[in-house]
Amino acid sequence: MEEDKGDLPQKDQVIETIIDIFIRVIGFIKREEISRTTNPAKDFYIYTDDLSLYIAEVERHFGIKTPPCEDWPSGFEPTFEGAADYILFHLSKKQ
Repeated sequence: MEEDKGDLPQKDQVIETIIDIFIRVIGFIKREEISRTTNPAKDFYIYTDDLSLYIAEVERHFGIKTPPCEDWPSGFEPTFEGAADYILFHLSKKQ
């Protein structure tokens, strides 16, 4: 569990939120098919428009702007857990 960092959400909350957004935006994947280590692009072969819509919804929800996964700094994986780490990283910079 993440330590308390002001009003930042907990990591598990962020993971569940981005998974919920993913399920809603993509529409054909069930929650039980997803874990925190799922890589949406590789595990479900989702690219282009669907992935772009998902990322746009995540950015809108958290009020951040992120570069494409291939431009992420080292240490962040393109999984739901890695995305949560990256979101928390950006949110902490906004405080």
